[in-house]
Amino acid sequence: MRFAPSISFTNRSKTRLFCASVLVLLVSLAGFAQQANHPAPIAVNPPKHSGNSLTTVITDENGVAIPDVVVTLTDQQTGETLRAHTDAAGRGQFLGLNSAHEFTVRAQKTNYYEVLHADLHAAGTQVVEVTMPHVQELKEVVNVTATAPGIDPAQTANTQTLGTAEVINIPYPTSRDIRNILNYIPQVVQDGSGQVHVAGAATYETRDVLDGFDITSPVSGTLSTRFSADAVRAIDVESSRYSTQFGRGSGGLIDFTSGTGDDHLRFDATNFIPSLTSKKGINFDKWVPRATVSGPIVKGKAWFFDSADAEYDENLFKDLPSEADTDPFLRASNLAKVQVNLRPNDILSGELLQNVQDEDREFLSLQNPASTTLQRDISIYMAGLKELHYFSGGATLELGFAENGFRDSYRPQGTAPYFINPNGTSGNYFESFVGHSHRSQGIANLFLKPFNAGGHHELKLGLDLDHENFDQLFGDRPFSLLRIDGTLLRQSVLPPATQFERNNFETGAYVEDRWSPSDRLLLQPGLRFDWDEIVRRPLFSPRIASTYALGRERNTKLSAGIGIYYDRTHLDFLARALTGPRFDTYFDPTGTSPTGPPLETTFAVNQSLLREPRFVNWSLGIEQKLPASIYGSLEFTERSGTDGFIFQNLNSGNILFGNYLLTNTRRDHYHAVQFTARKHFSGDYNLFGAYTRSYAHSNAVIDYTLVNPIFSPQAGGPLPWDAPNRFLSWGWLPVPLTKRFDVVYALEYRTGFPFTAVNTNQQVVGAPDSLRFPDYFSVDPGLELRFTFRGYALALRGVLENATARKNPAFVNNNVDSPGFDTFNTFQGRAFTARIRFLGRK
Repeated sequence: MRFAPSISFTNRSKTRLFCASVLVLLVSLAGFAQQANHPAPIAVNPPKHSGNSLTTVITDENGVAIPDVVVTLTDQQTGETLRAHTDAAGRGQFLGLNSAHEFTVRAQKTNYYEVLHADLHAAGTQVVEVTMPHVQELKEVVNVTATAPGIDPAQTANTQTLGTAEVINIPYPTSRDIRNILNYIPQVVQDGSGQVHVAGAATYETRDVLDGFDITSPVSGTLSTRFSADAVRAIDVESSRYSTQFGRGSGGLIDFTSGTGDDHLRFDATNFIPSLTSKKGINFDKWVPRATVSGPIVKGKAWFFDSADAEYDENLFKDLPSEADTDPFLRASNLAKVQVNLRPNDILSGELLQNVQDEDREFLSLQNPASTTLQRDISIYMAGLKELHYFSGGATLELGFAENGFRDSYRPQGTAPYFINPNGTSGNYFESFVGHSHRSQGIANLFLKPFNAGGHHELKLGLDLDHENFDQLFGDRPFSLLRIDGTLLRQSVLPPATQFERNNFETGAYVEDRWSPSDRLLLQPGLRFDWDEIVRRPLFSPRIASTYALGRERNTKLSAGIGIYYDRTHLDFLARALTGPRFDTYFDPTGTSPTGPPLETTFAVNQSLLREPRFVNWSLGIEQKLPASIYGSLEFTERSGTDGFIFQNLNSGNILFGNYLLTNTRRDHYHAVQFTARKHFSGDYNLFGAYTRSYAHSNAVIDYTLVNPIFSPQAGGPLPWDAPNRFLSWGWLPVPLTKRFDVVYALEYRTGFPFTAVNTNQQVVGAPDSLRFPDYFSVDPGLELRFTFRGYALALRGVLENATARKNPAFVNNNVDSPGFDTFNTFQGRAFTARIRFLGRK
């Protein structure tokens, strides 16, 4: 067994360094925040009648301040309207008010219920405390209205938000996996493996965040952490112009916000009845129950929230033999949270997320029979603790610490030899694997007291620290490639056992200002610094974004921004260099005699030569309120990347072997024009549509690996998730003349993804990614009935997925030596799915 060296610091010393750094960080920021304890923030509205002011302090139902709330103050005598946006402490202030007049305050923010307070007076200094509850799924019609999506001049980033209503109502397929709803956001494309790509970026170029903590897999960079869809309160996807608070991700940010308990005991359950399938007669199909319970521990002071889901799928394949036609799959997750208000200005919250997954025959298909599949086990956890402290002068300090753990293992079904032929595979897979990875992360964000100096300023700064480590153990056996006639073409030999570990330490800091020279113009300049222990180069990322509101009612918003974005060091590339050499022996046409000595292939990394991948992202946007209260937007985005990580074969004389060195020679380019339109109806019904024309290409699209080699010189072309034309639409509306039925639908059309043709020896034929799957189209209409049974509220939904029965294939035979070359299989087909939800006592 061979052990690869780790980097310079030991795990113990790295842990001590990390803990010491976190301690210094927290103490320093706490001291700095204490210096920010000054009088209340000054409003941007110029005074007209000095001495009279009204300050709104807006919190949610748990006492957490809500930033970026649009607060409008209307003079009931003159009709004059003033506007303000709350700061990080939830404060908005209006100065110079007429004490003889009465005023109405309206507070609005997406995914919260709109709040209205009338007949207010501003004699002297008045403070109005406003509670804005989060949107909840209602069991009956009540007198509350969710804030309608509109134009927010304070939002500089290109952001698409899916709130509680969207998560509940959009009929996305396989709704037990929250990742699948991301595909209904225009900037997001989901590939065949279920992973998502934001603004044309690779999955590992995107930051995935749950409640402020990074949940991206440390090694693969994928979004592998799972949690119940019912646990999600909001999903924000930011694809450009996003804050310097978020670094090490050029592709954007996927920000999940989970729910929290309140003073009401709540319980709901979904899909608690198993389903059946008509494949090969009537058989068990799957059971995918979800349940959420929340409520008070001590009313007004402490609350709990727990959301669990489970999934058991039989995964029956009708075209496989009955003794090997299922792929049993078991998965479960649980997210538990507690919030305690230690004092009104000190809020402590903690959460624990756990995942387990077990699959008996991963990759089962017509081309991969049961004997060739893998038994796979995955477990993930994330434990986090966060504190919010509100200083009396208006400053806010957020501190957090979290620990993530990932374990992934797979093993073959046996020890028989493994064969790959033009039509599929046979035998038992050649490799077993056990891997562990961990991330310790600390975050600190300080929002200073707003102040006036040539306009209104809201300054924030912060630090983040990450310590990542992973270890991997591989066990390998030789595997063979066969020609179409069954003779041996190549035998590949990997080291029988390889074990290694790596560590990395990342640190980042930022400072950012939200500067409003006027009540129509907002500028958001910022600077970020990043450093990690592998590349060891200081990285500075200046960014600036702005918005400008036009018109008396501010029904038009212009947005623009440009910035430098760096990616984090992708640890999977480093792991490839530590898995050992591969020796390939080629045989004559009879398959009995070697044509020469074994050819050695290795992967190598020289850390001293590496630079972090660097992107320049810029975008322009316009939002407009159209007739009939339709809100439209037009957005142009461009991402230009240099210094991307890619392996290059140093042996230019023969593509069949060589030393692949990790280089910074990759250049990526993405641009897109996106149009969206949304209509909000009374009763919180919505229609949404979006069209995107995009281009996602690179000068290096061949991803070399040791266990699944592709033989070709590095070449450019479209990225595997490139979809030049894409149209999305979804919505839900009431059925006329009834209050119990809703119509729901989701629709997607896009250009088919590209793929590469190869021969039996896995040599690229033609240009890489020059062929494409057929265009994808699916429309999923449904009907939902809400009813009461013995005093309990329930909702029953039926959805016809892929109603047109379009044959959207999942796989293609890309082997030019196979008689079935360029044929597609595993078609989506039409399916009827049902969902039943228990909403509690009416």
